[in-house]
Amino acid sequence: MKEEKITTEKKDLVFAFVLFPGMTPLDIIGPATLLQNQGFTIEYVWHDKQPISTEINCVTLTPTTTFDELDAIDILCITGSHNPFPALNDTKMLKWIHKVGQNARYITSVCNGCMFLAAVNLLDNYRSSVHWGYNEFLAKLGATVSNERVTIDRNRISGGGVTAGIDFGLRILSIIKSETDAKVMQLLTQYDPQPPFQSGNPATAEPEIVNIACDKIKTSFETETPDYLEILERAIERKKDFINN
Repeated sequence: MKEEKITTEKKDLVFAFVLFPGMTPLDIIGPATLLQNQGFTIEYVWHDKQPISTEINCVTLTPTTTFDELDAIDILCITGSHNPFPALNDTKMLKWIHKVGQNARYITSVCNGCMFLAAVNLLDNYRSSVHWGYNEFLAKLGATVSNERVTIDRNRISGGGVTAGIDFGLRILSIIKSETDAKVMQLLTQYDPQPPFQSGNPATAEPEIVNIACDKIKTSFETETPDYLEILERAIERKKDFINN
């Protein structure tokens, strides 16, 4: 899919990351590290400006603005969590995502953050990458699941699992600035992955490793959010509220 270029002045671009409790820090830290100090504004959005807890106990994230204060953006990004289901109940957040997404130049996600986009009809008839453990959930929400590490489908750009956020950030930077800028940041961050094992994808991991990982994901949902399937069904049903709205 051919990548589009943003023609607005870079300094005027507003890139908004949505924050929410329990999110995965690396999902957002990776791309944010690459995108900071690039001549455009990055906002971190939540209901208020109090620090937000993440899935790592000692790590918090501090919003820079709120859903009420920010009503127009150029690039929207939703990152993920090991358990996104509680946040899928946040109707005010979903309404804001839908509202600003209608006019955003690019609508993007990392990991299972795409589930929030799908929940407000922003991924219907679009392909999207997602963490492999959430393929079924994303499909039920109406998106077409892609197994690519980074998927670009028109103005929708999505990264797969946690570490794909870095690849995603480099692709975004190459689009909104230039390939040279992206290559420089890749070198400055010495992003030269050489994993010790080839088990980062179900297609390459041993079957027993895949089974253990699947069990861990299911156990996490059942322990932390026993009604996660009901939450998903409510999110699917709620999609009709965003049609032509």
